[in-house]
Amino acid sequence: NLDKVLVSAEHLFNLINTVLDIAKIEAGRMDVLAANFRIAPLIDLCANTAQPLLKPGVVLEKQVDATLNLVNSDQDKIRQIVLNLLSNAAKFTHQGKVTLSANREGDNFLRISVADTGIGISPEALTRIFVEFQQADTSTTRQYGGTGLGLSISRNLAHLLGGEITVESELGKGSTFTFIFPIQYRRST
Repeated sequence: NLDKVLVSAEHLFNLINTVLDIAKIEAGRMDVLAANFRIAPLIDLCANTAQPLLKPGVVLEKQVDATLNLVNSDQDKIRQIVLNLLSNAAKFTHQGKVTLSANREGDNFLRISVADTGIGISPEALTRIFVEFQQADTSTTRQYGGTGLGLSISRNLAHLLGGEITVESELGKGSTFTFIFPIQYRRST
């Protein structure tokens, strides 16, 4: 019984933090705490955190450009975005693999992609997956759970960092979410 209480408390705590994130973003009160860090250890941390979420038989592959050097941005927000994308990939992938990759996009940007061989997203649903409290469809909500806030928060955080999240997907074949952001954060005026 104590385990059930602890799991429920953790779930409630996560929901409260999610709602607070949305409120801070909408109020313009979300701050960027930029600092220099290496991306490879952050990718390793995200992969290790997501590994237990994968279903049996699903493989997590990492592909990190070894030449990537220092990034100046908000490490916590990048981790939150990548973990959300990995969590979604793990949730919707029953077999095959999830691939987490990081490489340069031109001279000034970093591209982090999460590709999966999961259930995919219909073209109609793609238009609403980044909208707050929306998921691909009601059957997805019933079967997989979730609040429909993760991608909305992630996209808002990406914008805060001067970046963007895009998605390509084919129903029944999987999805690729790509997060591109500046290697050197610049506060917008």
